Amino acid sequence: MAGDDEIRERILAELAKVSWVPRDGLAITVADGIVGLDGVILDEKERAALRVAAENVPGVRAVEDRLVWVEPVSGTIIDAPHTAADATRPLR
Repeated sequence: MAGDDEIRERILAELAKVSWVPRDGLAITVADGIVGLDGVILDEKERAALRVAAENVPGVRAVEDRLVWVEPVSGTIIDAPHTAADATRPLR
């Protein structure tokens, strides 16, 4: 099984292959196979794409979405949707 550092490196390598990933304001952490996504996104579609990218890396047990969406035109800030199911739902 992949260690946390290896999982994080694999996620970062996958994200480096695509142009849509926010380059600033994004932090990815891994602890016990649980990926934490923190930071700011400017398009709500990025949330789902980042989550899928993380979930597809072998060894990831769960993904915690703590991303904040800042709508660029109005500046409206929308926190990550938090539900009990998201925090405890295993991937596989």
